[in-house]
Amino acid sequence: MTAAPRRERHPQDWYVEQTWTVRALMAMIDFDRDTLIWDPCCGLGTIPSAFAAAGYEAVGTDLIDRWLATQPRHLFMGEHDLLGEQVHLLENWTSVSIVFNPPYGCALDIAERCVRRALSAATDKVCALLPIGWRASEKRFAFFQEFPPALKLEFCDRPSMPPGTALHDRDDKGNLTAWKRGMTDYAWFVWDLRARPTDTITRIIPPRTPAQKVADRAFDLRRVGVLPPLDVPLDMEIAA
Repeated sequence: MTAAPRRERHPQDWYVEQTWTVRALMAMIDFDRDTLIWDPCCGLGTIPSAFAAAGYEAVGTDLIDRWLATQPRHLFMGEHDLLGEQVHLLENWTSVSIVFNPPYGCALDIAERCVRRALSAATDKVCALLPIGWRASEKRFAFFQEFPPALKLEFCDRPSMPPGTALHDRDDKGNLTAWKRGMTDYAWFVWDLRARPTDTITRIIPPRTPAQKVADRAFDLRRVGVLPPLDVPLDMEIAA
């Protein structure tokens, strides 16, 4: 049997997390309601929108404006290069946590550079959604000695992270492929800047039921406009 060809990486590592991955983080971490949540790699606005829906003050920025027209525009604070020389006003906010899905492989050590910048800009927490294997690196030993995460929250379910350019893609049978199944193990890496630990605690994010997986996928397919709004019946194609 011949393996399916691997899709080429997006040149800017624009990969779209599902809303349930953010809800799982909020279910396991206490965020201060008086602290602004900032996603500096917000893409379509998944993370800021999820936090705002839960009652938090949340905003997003990104290298390119990809914000969905259907998402609250006031949550998008403009184009900004997190690794650039320009300092965003959010970096001088009184109390800010950074929650993001940073780029991982489009440039040398880019995830570590993004996390380092986030650690220097945040005042409360930094939460980065990254492959579990990101920590298993001889090269990264010094970084984790200097900045040990307080928590590593590992997913039992493998989150699917399709490129933002492939959300409408279909397979040979005409079925939607976005968020159908994950191929990589992920975790939330969580730093608490108010109480830096000496070691990292690992916890497991519980698996979802099959019905919840269908509902979660339908939610995001509708959110990004791939499927019609909630008042229109779903196709059976998302049940797999």
